[in-house]
Amino acid sequence: MNDIKRLELLFFEVLQDLKDYLDDLILVGGWLSYVYSKFLWHNLEVQAVTTVDIDFGFGGEKTKPHSKTIFEVLSSLNYKERHLYIGKMYPVVLYKQGKIPIDFITSPKTKNKLVEGLVGRQIIINKIDKFDFLLENRIPITVRAEREKTSYKVQCPKPSAFLYHKGATFIDREGELKQAKDLHYMYFILRYAPNLDIVLAEVAEYKKKGHFVDISKNIKKYFERKTSQGCLMIEKEIGPDEYIDNLRQDIFERFNELLEFL
Repeated sequence: MNDIKRLELLFFEVLQDLKDYLDDLILVGGWLSYVYSKFLWHNLEVQAVTTVDIDFGFGGEKTKPHSKTIFEVLSSLNYKERHLYIGKMYPVVLYKQGKIPIDFITSPKTKNKLVEGLVGRQIIINKIDKFDFLLENRIPITVRAEREKTSYKVQCPKPSAFLYHKGATFIDREGELKQAKDLHYMYFILRYAPNLDIVLAEVAEYKKKGHFVDISKNIKKYFERKTSQGCLMIEKEIGPDEYIDNLRQDIFERFNELLEFL
């Protein structure tokens, strides 16, 4: 079994482990490119898994009542705890089979009572500015593993919302590697979304409503020319592309089309 197939199996095992909590969680991060391409756009040609860790967001005012926290459920299964601080029991990051980290993200505005009631105080929570935007612009996507009957309804940001949020926040990420990954996720949507006209129309609506006013400045700065930093970062992240002769030109054109809607 190749690595991607193994990762897919573990991804679906994690969904099974969290099945009672999926209504209160939103999938974010690299696994979205997999879910979008395979289950929303039904494009089975794209190899889209670009990350190992699985990121779940949560927030809002309230969640469904649960008898146990996510920490209590997962720590009783095949997850290993990795301690963040020497000499301290908590907080921890949980790793599925010791291999795949499960990360939890919320807004700095989320109340501690909700965090502790849903996830548990034992798990490290990453707090990200502007995260509420993704929670407010989400859709359910039904996913199912190959040759399996069980399906899961996973809450995900609309592709337009994920694209727009990354465009607003990549510039604040620590280090070029994380910035490059975020820009790659944006390019993935710009390149593979079959209904790109609808995605871009929704992007224009977000801008019209006054969300993240600096986004066009960010994109212009990184995609002003074919030799600009953003084009080079994505080209490096992707590597050789067997379908496109001039990858850098394609990146430049797609981001400049996005700019027309910003």
